Amino acid sequence: MNVIDYSIKLGKLLRETEEGKKLFQLETNIEEKYKSDNAFQQYEQFVEKKTAQYYFYSWDMAYKTFLNLLTDDSIEHRKIFIPTAELISSDIKIKELALISNSFGDIFEQLVAVSISGGEYEEIIPDSWKYKVRNAISDVQIAVERTLLMKTVAIFYQKHTDLLNNVATQKYLDKREEKKLLPFSEKALIAMSEAKDVSEEEKILYEKMYLIMEAVKKGIFYGFWGMVNEVRGDELLTDADLHGSPLHETTFSYRNNIYSFLGNGWLYKIQLKDEHVFFMAHKKEVHFGKDNAKTTISGIIYPTDDKGLFEKVEEL
Repeated sequence: MNVIDYSIKLGKLLRETEEGKKLFQLETNIEEKYKSDNAFQQYEQFVEKKTAQYYFYSWDMAYKTFLNLLTDDSIEHRKIFIPTAELISSDIKIKELALISNSFGDIFEQLVAVSISGGEYEEIIPDSWKYKVRNAISDVQIAVERTLLMKTVAIFYQKHTDLLNNVATQKYLDKREEKKLLPFSEKALIAMSEAKDVSEEEKILYEKMYLIMEAVKKGIFYGFWGMVNEVRGDELLTDADLHGSPLHETTFSYRNNIYSFLGNGWLYKIQLKDEHVFFMAHKKEVHFGKDNAKTTISGIIYPTDDKGLFEKVEEL
């Protein structure tokens, strides 16, 4: 098992906490209430699109975005979204969902931070959380520790103490954070190539740090919502690019029943012949041909074996 495996397990257990049950049930009830409402579907689609980057904060972000439509006349194509904005503003439960998901998002972000740093999680979690959840947090911390993340970072900064206040480094990290780049994606690699004043060793170190962070976030989040899309290798047109856990953007394609295959969320678990791989997606496209259609999903494969990830040399 790797970091994502353990993070998914933690996400499922978080749903069983008092806070998790409240959020999950509220979202489920609202979704059931408006399952045939086209206006609400616009809201849901907006949320789903944002979850790949903003996770639990996506509901509040969507809520505020649609409310703003009611008062800002300058927004392009505003009239199309007014029915959704009016629905959102009229239902107090949707407002409650935005508030609760935001609050849970704060806990989520703290959990991610402590999982990566190996800090004391007891200080940030509610006292009511059972030992199963606490053990699951410890398991994620141990999985992250096995990648040698903190050890490698500590050694790197001992050798390069001047980097802690380096302007070029901070500019590069600020740019990555602003654009919410998926680690080792094509856009991330472009940002790396443009940061001429930052060493390759340092940039790869940061990309791997962000990769671990994304693995923990996506595992917990999609584990919580039960939205890990499971795919059999024989359903794919080709699996050639999915072997060996390459740290660069890749794609996989599927033909037939394309809309169901798009799935919910942005994390895929693909069962190959003798192993499974996790695919962190950031783009989904449907291509229509003369006689058939094909879905192409782009993203990054998380290494199946992430033990000692920070000691492994990558060629970009």
